[in-house]
Amino acid sequence: MKQHIYLSMTPESLVASHLPPIEFGNYLATGTQKRLRGQAIFLELNPVKLPELPVEYLNERLIPNANGEPKRSVYLSIYRVLENTPLEAMKNLYLVTDDGKVLELKSVPFPLDKQDITHLYQQFNPISTRVASKLSPPEFIAFLTDTKKPVSAPSIFMVELKLNKLARHPEAPIHDLPYPNPDHLKDCLSTLILSEHRLTKTVIRQFKGDLSYRTIKNGFFVGNHDDYIYYAFPSIDELEGPFYSWWRSALTQCF
Repeated sequence: MKQHIYLSMTPESLVASHLPPIEFGNYLATGTQKRLRGQAIFLELNPVKLPELPVEYLNERLIPNANGEPKRSVYLSIYRVLENTPLEAMKNLYLVTDDGKVLELKSVPFPLDKQDITHLYQQFNPISTRVASKLSPPEFIAFLTDTKKPVSAPSIFMVELKLNKLARHPEAPIHDLPYPNPDHLKDCLSTLILSEHRLTKTVIRQFKGDLSYRTIKNGFFVGNHDDYIYYAFPSIDELEGPFYSWWRSALTQCF
């Protein structure tokens, strides 16, 4: 059976499996007995480009079950996995709803847009802070992963969230954005806009729970101080067309 290596972001871990990505995502979200439900986000990795993969341990543990069924998961690491995974080993990203629907995202060049004054980022690894910032995604990644600074991280995985009109006008109505404590969010955005030198403002110190996929603005980013990868989220036409089954599941889980 073919070996697959995955970097799970929720929670952060390196996992080997016989299951291909779609089946693996379904397994993560619902379990084998269909009694568990939980959102999952993970990357498939190229094992050839993983310099410290424990090959001997992997071959010993990743073997089919006695009944011939594929081995669903073997944990290879649960600590500081992201920072030790080279970007060139990262393949496609997968978003899983809590009932096991899987959406595959491929990396593309990021179309930089300078129109918005402020941005909203939800970080996943190695920290889970939600941050408002004046910095564009590439700038924010470079800023946060500058290890010469006392406050930094060696790498980061995050998503940019929608602000709509709030990105330029914090006093605007929040409308249907399902963010907790919207007045606090508006205060954070106002502080950024009014401050000449401040670049970031913490909105939520530690994110808990599942991500509302409908709040995604453009896509996911993983990077370090040298480079980054962008995984574009589908347009609304694509979500309501070829990806409708996944999108319907994603909308249902958040209500």
